[in-house]
Amino acid sequence: MAKQVDPRLRQAMSALGTGQPLHAEALARAVLSDRRRDDLAMALLAQACNQLGKRDEAITMIRAAIGRNVKRADYHGLLGDILVTQGDFHEAIDAYDRALKHSPHHPGVLAGKANAYLRLDETERALAVLEPALKQGNEDAVIAIVHARIQMEKGEVHAAAEAVLSHLPAKREPIETRRTLYFTLGKAMEQAGECTAAMEAYGEGNALSVSQFDAAENAERHDAIIEAFDAQAFESMPESGCESRRPVFIVGMLRSGSTLTEQIIDAHSQGCGLGEIESMPRLVNEALTGRGIAEAWSMLTQDDLRSLAGEYLAEAAGNADRVVDKQLGNYQLLGPIAKVFPNAAFIHCTRNPMAMGLSCYTQKLPPGTNPWAARLEDIGAFHRDYRRLMQHWEELLGDRLLEVCYEDLVGDLPGTARRILDYCGLPFEDGCLRFWETGRTVLTLSQDQVRRPLYDTAVARHEPFGDLLAPLQSALGDV
Repeated sequence: MAKQVDPRLRQAMSALGTGQPLHAEALARAVLSDRRRDDLAMALLAQACNQLGKRDEAITMIRAAIGRNVKRADYHGLLGDILVTQGDFHEAIDAYDRALKHSPHHPGVLAGKANAYLRLDETERALAVLEPALKQGNEDAVIAIVHARIQMEKGEVHAAAEAVLSHLPAKREPIETRRTLYFTLGKAMEQAGECTAAMEAYGEGNALSVSQFDAAENAERHDAIIEAFDAQAFESMPESGCESRRPVFIVGMLRSGSTLTEQIIDAHSQGCGLGEIESMPRLVNEALTGRGIAEAWSMLTQDDLRSLAGEYLAEAAGNADRVVDKQLGNYQLLGPIAKVFPNAAFIHCTRNPMAMGLSCYTQKLPPGTNPWAARLEDIGAFHRDYRRLMQHWEELLGDRLLEVCYEDLVGDLPGTARRILDYCGLPFEDGCLRFWETGRTVLTLSQDQVRRPLYDTAVARHEPFGDLLAPLQSALGDV
């Protein structure tokens, strides 16, 4: 007799399909608290954790599910998908191969394996994985998405668009699959120079995002930070006394060259990139103990700050002289961080706001993240408040804060790299100009770009769109 599926797990499946990983996570955990050996709950929790960036737990959970039910192809396929998000492409292909032994024609597994090869820049091998399904006319939506990406790599942008269009509007597909179809179509149309069609596709994809951005609430949050750390209060606040010069904090907006900047430092023999770690936001939130930042921070002592510094350094593992934390959201915490680490380096990555805004709008972001990126107007509003807070930190920190412009990185990589390394107290090394050769796994939106030599095609990406970006230009205001 087939095992009866807990109704909560059906709800979790629905939540994942509609871009609600937090809800799916809660439901799966509730089932596991009652039935700790339920392999389907483990697999669904793994999928939710992967979408939420909890990658270690995702791997642990899906391996546990496979241990309970080794013949389920979808479990092996999910392991492959999680490994791809971690940049472990060869291991992912092995997982997909194990899945295909149990289900040779599984479309999701075939698409996943082809995508892994594509990420390794092995376009022909990616296409070979899909060819049997394509010849048989079994090109379902997930296969069509990867097929379109392969076509774009080969320069066949109209063929890519046709592969996706044949499945739209795809109303019976999960929302995340529909979003991916529209964003893939938008990219194909943009590459074809058809900006109006591209914006229509990007708009459809963003319309499916679960966005709850409140511009007024966001402005109030920034107001509270500025008020809590005004010049007089900041001057009188205690410092930790920590003498460590190891941490380098990179902040800024999405799509502004932060990953490139991190890679330049990581390519140095004395540098190490930590990625978008959550250590500092978590430790600061724990220090606030549920109180507002103005009230709580003024009550912290030097010993409290020294303890916070010690905990952070313990988590920032590695033997490098400089460790790079590129959690972009730390821009809200630069004042507190400067008090915890008086000798830390702070790098602010910037980019032409129009190009940055377009890049955010055209990127399929993980569900539930960066809700401001789903509307051009919200991108502009978010940028205004981010820029206002950054100007406040610039006034307080002065030359402790180095600004690195994306356009400068692309236009003068050697000069800008030297400036970054000098600021970090690192001697120049030629390898920093060949950052793509490090083989390091990058888990950000720019993971494909930093595996290749620098290119300049994105510098003025917004210009061909003209008036199509009027809502963004208006919302940005005077920038």
